[in-house]
Amino acid sequence: MEDAPIVSDDRQETARLNALRALDILNGAPNEPRFLRFARLAAKLFDAPKAALVLVDADRIWRMAYVGYPGPEGPRDGDLAARVVAANAPIGLAVPIRDTQGHALGALVVEGPGTTGVASDDDLQALEDLADLAAISLAAKPCAARNLESERLDLAISAASLGEFEWDVKRDVFKISPRLAKISDIPAGEIPGENGQALYRYLHADDQAWLKESVDRQLAETDRYEAEYRRPNGPDGREIWNHGSGVILRDANGEPAYLIGVVQDITERRAEEEQRENLVVELDHRIKNLLAVVQSVAAQSARKSASLDVFLKTFAGRLKSMSSAHDLLTAARWRGATLARIAAAELGGLSPTQTRWDGPEMFLTPRAAAALSLALHELAVNAMRYGSLSSENGKVEVVWRRTPEGGFALEWLETGGPPATEPKTKGFGATLIEDVAGRELGGSARINYKPSGVTAMIQGAAEALADAPPVEVESAAPERIVETVVAADETVRPGAIAGLKVLIVEDSLLLALELEAGLEDAGVEVVGCAAELSEALSMVELDFDVAVLDADLNGQSVAPVAEILRTIGRPFVFATGYADKAAPMGFDAPIVRKPYNVHQIARAVAGVTGRV
Repeated sequence: MEDAPIVSDDRQETARLNALRALDILNGAPNEPRFLRFARLAAKLFDAPKAALVLVDADRIWRMAYVGYPGPEGPRDGDLAARVVAANAPIGLAVPIRDTQGHALGALVVEGPGTTGVASDDDLQALEDLADLAAISLAAKPCAARNLESERLDLAISAASLGEFEWDVKRDVFKISPRLAKISDIPAGEIPGENGQALYRYLHADDQAWLKESVDRQLAETDRYEAEYRRPNGPDGREIWNHGSGVILRDANGEPAYLIGVVQDITERRAEEEQRENLVVELDHRIKNLLAVVQSVAAQSARKSASLDVFLKTFAGRLKSMSSAHDLLTAARWRGATLARIAAAELGGLSPTQTRWDGPEMFLTPRAAAALSLALHELAVNAMRYGSLSSENGKVEVVWRRTPEGGFALEWLETGGPPATEPKTKGFGATLIEDVAGRELGGSARINYKPSGVTAMIQGAAEALADAPPVEVESAAPERIVETVVAADETVRPGAIAGLKVLIVEDSLLLALELEAGLEDAGVEVVGCAAELSEALSMVELDFDVAVLDADLNGQSVAPVAEILRTIGRPFVFATGYADKAAPMGFDAPIVRKPYNVHQIARAVAGVTGRV
């Protein structure tokens, strides 16, 4: 590809000036309505005292439209618009106005307190969009009453639910735009000003007095105001909210001449904010309930455990079950979970050839789903340790049906294993099944110990079932993380990982400390713990055999670290608390889901280092 021809700065400037003068708009009457709207809207968007649409001539600048400046003309030397044209790039809140050939004819500038420094990408994009519309207006003929530029501007203002008004102070007349009339029920056109008070009657009665006081105070202090207020409720009783802002324009003698303002319908935004606040309150409630449940499970597990090791394994398994139920509820946006998914989550990863579950489609409430998940977990753990799943020939079958009362009945059946004998004392697992699950399901639960194996009957009331949510069609199904090291797969040969050097990358200090202590107990040397992505990247050159990587580090993906490790041939293991789209995909590495125990991590480390 040939290089583009180099054009001298002088030739570029000559071409730019020729393009500017060809428009024949220099020295035109300033503040024509079709141009003034851009300056006003720019000032309003950024709450700035000064804004202008500026053309840059050879030795001067000409403000085609302006707000807050003393006049239309000024020297080019040192002017912000001239610097933008020279750079042909944004400077602060000032962006070039370019023609179709790319010549920078001038700039749309916004100045005043708070507008200096580096502008955000969103602010620049908004200002550049407005500058593009201004360029179209500059090139358009004045006689085109409804040209492309005005159509685009109308669309943009309508999409933002914006309306404009103007109060001619000396005539005491309000001019109401059709857009404002549409969103406020104020008649369009001119209406008597009533000494500036005419618009207050269109507001909610409870907001009129305080809003008038606030507007008067703000205008007296700064010549501008901003407020959020209500209008009378809609026909359905719903609150309607507006955001209004305005600025006083003074004449040559410093007397108020006009008050121009913009009103935006923010009803939807306020509803979304209220919904977010309600969600935060609900989240706080659920977290506290969850912590209380965890505390109770820990206490009850400890009371019924013969040793610390037994407690840790039992408690970790119950937390894992709670986590699985939480994942199912999250996938359905906390509307519940199907009984089949609950059974699959608790049995699917144990012994696929020895387990079977079947029954009609049923959707459980969140409370019932969590209770049944724990009950099936307890039955599955007991089957693995003492029941049919402890034998190669054993089977577990779970079937359920609807009951005439509108609820459900689930039967757990073990066969082919050792004879079942009823324990002398009732453990916490049996308590979870028979007492807790039965009560949470609004029904009953009963375990039977037979020579052929354990059976259980769990019944739930109609209140435990919910209507299934509508099927949501997705353009692309999210890639789901498949846990490759499950809780049941935690057997590690004694001393298997002793002597290995491990790097831990985990943003939770408590988890990192627990993992470090557990691995060191297994004979591992932890060479470092990184909590941030930058810290982890700086540690990849350390001498270690394998790394344990938290998939998300304070909102940043650990993928860059994994990519480096893959490049240098260093094995690693992922740990993640997310169910979907959280772990870096495309890496051939084991994935351990949180909450995990150290045995799972040790099993994964042994696997990737060939020490199984």
